[in-house]
Amino acid sequence: MVKDTIESAVLEWYDKNYNFKPLFSKEKPGLTLETSLSTGKYPWARETGDEIMNDYFERFKVDDSDFDFLAYWPYEKGFLPNFLRPGSHKIPDVEPKPLTLHMLIESAKAGRWLFT
Repeated sequence: MVKDTIESAVLEWYDKNYNFKPLFSKEKPGLTLETSLSTGKYPWARETGDEIMNDYFERFKVDDSDFDFLAYWPYEKGFLPNFLRPGSHKIPDVEPKPLTLHMLIESAKAGRWLFT
């Protein structure tokens, strides 16, 4: 795939497969290079984030060995508060890093995950 067309291919893939119209909205969200899959107005749940990223790595032949899924979708505490958990099971408060379409495009161009 020529690098000039990778940007449009990634944007088209994401728009077609994952950029859905939110419930009670009249239209799909607009996409920019700064659209984040893990933060912002419409972040994806962990399970969907995992599905999207697996599809992305396979479709665009991107080496995922340097990709840290938990940086973008950290563990959530769930319903049991930390003070009720034993020390070894406490879950730290970690804010997810934004995983943007720009990051997907640049990594697809390089053929490997570029961001830490």
